[in-house]
Amino acid sequence: MKTKIEFLKNWSSLWCFLILGFFNGSLTAQIVYTDIPDATTNATYSLDLNNDTIVDFVIHYGVIDGAGMGVICSPQNNNAYSGNLIGGVHLPWALSASYNICDSLKTWYDTNNPGTLAFGTNGGYWVGETNKYLALKLIVGADTYYGWVRIDVLATSSSFTVKDYAYESAPNTCIQSGQTTLDAIESSNKDVFSIFPNPFVSSTTMQTTGNLQNATLTVFNAFGQTLKQVKNISGHTIPFSRDNLTSGVYCIRLSEGNNEIKVAKLIIID
Repeated sequence: MKTKIEFLKNWSSLWCFLILGFFNGSLTAQIVYTDIPDATTNATYSLDLNNDTIVDFVIHYGVIDGAGMGVICSPQNNNAYSGNLIGGVHLPWALSASYNICDSLKTWYDTNNPGTLAFGTNGGYWVGETNKYLALKLIVGADTYYGWVRIDVLATSSSFTVKDYAYESAPNTCIQSGQTTLDAIESSNKDVFSIFPNPFVSSTTMQTTGNLQNATLTVFNAFGQTLKQVKNISGHTIPFSRDNLTSGVYCIRLSEGNNEIKVAKLIIID
């Protein structure tokens, strides 16, 4: 029995890696994450998202037409941020962790449309916000990349702090706000996930520190085929029964809507 379990464990890493690559659209996908000393400024921060020495975005405190002083994002070289347009003012979204950043956000504004993060005490989505994410689109030649930068803005809009940033190095591949690796979202409260026992014979229990709401658990085989789904999951605990699954190694994906929370290995034995 021990030999069989260890054989299954050896193969499980490869199989789940392949299936994880299937979900991310490319085995070459990689999150390039840059942590910096928190940079607080009331002047200008030049953001080089992909660290190629070319400034991609300028985040600065300056004059906003008709609204006094505030914090502005100015894309460079046809790069773009995501937001909306209200009353002739472009307002970048202040995203929480775990939002998918890609063309599905739909509204992107480029070099010709600087965005007002915050002005005064109630203008824009960023006034007084901490640990929020600005969705970014990076254009390099014919390729498009997606990323984020984490920013705090003072309640008076007179100062801001840039904390860290990341982008997905595979072109046209989504990244989640706050995502620093392919299988973890550092800022999410759902990143602690456990399965016990694993391996198991008939049933096991999965737990997460986050409060799940209408989540879905999907079980895949080594070929990426869906074998079982558990829907409408709420709370912190997921009882899981083997049912008619044969012994072997499987991958599971826990998700809420379009947000992937966890991909993990599941081992069933006789």
